Amino acid sequence: MPSPTARSLQYAKSHGWPAQVVERWNPYAKVRHDLFGCIDLVVLHPEGIIGVQACAGSSHSARRKKALEQPHLHAWLEAGGIFEVWSWAKRGERGKAKRWTLRQDRIEKLEAWDFRILKVHGGTSTVEGRKENDA
Repeated sequence: MPSPTARSLQYAKSHGWPAQVVERWNPYAKVRHDLFGCIDLVVLHPEGIIGVQACAGSSHSARRKKALEQPHLHAWLEAGGIFEVWSWAKRGERGKAKRWTLRQDRIEKLEAWDFRILKVHGGTSTVEGRKENDA
């Protein structure tokens, strides 16, 4: 079974977007290291350069939370990069065949330490984070 990163790479390439895996394996520590602590894949999209955190559907919110805590993510967004969490899960109606489904959340920088989480496919946009005035 392909990993979420492999599925995401295949998805990007199937849409004609050049993409490259940027996480690396440390054989001594036996652990994977993401670019800037949260990016597995870089995708050259018509809207801009997208850093993607690829994961299983069950860990979507945990990966998003972890990414928001990374100081380098703030720099990535300030530099004009786009960040998205792509998670994969088998979904479908009861009694029917389950299909791999992609869930995408885009994180955009608004103000200092304030982020907007956008549902890229389906649903309505939600805003999470804290504005400086609300402190």
